[in-house]
Amino acid sequence: MFKHKKLLSILLAAVMLFSLTACGRGGDTSTGGEEPSGDGAESTLTAWEETANIYATNETDEELYQKAIEEGGTVTLYSISSRCGKVAEAFMAKYPELTCEAFDISTNELLEKVTREHEAGQYVADVVHIKDMDGSLYNEYVKNKVFYLYQPEDIFAHIDPSYTATATPLYIELTQLFYNAEAYPDGSPITNIWQLTEPQWQGKIMMQNPLDNISWGSWITGFCVGDVPDQLAAAYKELYGEDLVLSDGCTNAGFEFLKRLHDNKPTFTASSDEIAESVGTPGQADPPIGFCASSKLRKNEDNGWVLAPVNLYPTAGIPAINTLYVVEGCQHPAAAKLLIRFMMGGIDGDTSGYEPFNTLGGWPVRDDIEPAEGSTPFSDLYTSPFDPDEIYVNYNTVRDFWQMLG
Repeated sequence: MFKHKKLLSILLAAVMLFSLTACGRGGDTSTGGEEPSGDGAESTLTAWEETANIYATNETDEELYQKAIEEGGTVTLYSISSRCGKVAEAFMAKYPELTCEAFDISTNELLEKVTREHEAGQYVADVVHIKDMDGSLYNEYVKNKVFYLYQPEDIFAHIDPSYTATATPLYIELTQLFYNAEAYPDGSPITNIWQLTEPQWQGKIMMQNPLDNISWGSWITGFCVGDVPDQLAAAYKELYGEDLVLSDGCTNAGFEFLKRLHDNKPTFTASSDEIAESVGTPGQADPPIGFCASSKLRKNEDNGWVLAPVNLYPTAGIPAINTLYVVEGCQHPAAAKLLIRFMMGGIDGDTSGYEPFNTLGGWPVRDDIEPAEGSTPFSDLYTSPFDPDEIYVNYNTVRDFWQMLG
């Protein structure tokens, strides 16, 4: 299985041992990365938590700036986005006495690197920008206090609490279905998700294999958990006028959809870019349709593509929420908090830290930041909620089901 999931057993063992020794001191130290509460709460803080004041939510930019200078004036960002360099430049322009070092690293490499460094006591990264696709970051890193959620109250007053219960969200992306707008000038040839299972689309649907990476494995899992199977069953009846009949081995409508999608022989590729190019290149008489990252929409103009997204009913799946974390033990916690505030758009009207991310195919989590021009309002899109516990618990079951399909 994936390397970062091995961390769970190691950390759980350490937490159990630490909890046993803590009993004699009269305090439970396992707070799940959330602020301790109740009488004697201060006694549950670790030395780093207390020094970093990591649970504070009302510090101002000015206070954090001065503290960041006193810390040494530097902050290090590990990010999955190439746009992190622009963020660093804008941050240093606003806070000239600070230096921001930003590293653009792929998801797997980033997680492996920061985990290895943390285990060795080498606190290089202060802030991590990544996506919790399968719930492992919350369940293995936040709950076990490797990553911390910094959630300033003034900024979080502008974010739906459903996004903040288990993460510090930055912006939202989706795995969306796209079609070729030149070949289909009257709109998408598909609107209901069950149409993807019809014979005329056999071999003409492009996607990445869910067995090849975590994000796609999590995406298929999202169809099988929570209320989504009931929504899929209802959408089937709306389209065909009859109840959905489940195949052997399919315990709900989500598994049935995945089986029929797989039976329709989708074309698997290695990247979203390849899918976007295959679907969006103009001049095609009979182009495929395909699922890829919503962010590819911003490449339409530069590449001459004619990609158009589908608002797929009843859902396009779970969102991919970009998240920010403070790394436990980091040497520059005040600077880390200031950088997170800056990346989230601040509170003084200067959104230069967020602007590199505010592009077509991405949506702000804040209600006071407008999405990029031409964006469909996120509230108008059919999506499923991301529940890190549901995805985390059911991930292997759904992935194994897909693998069993051959």
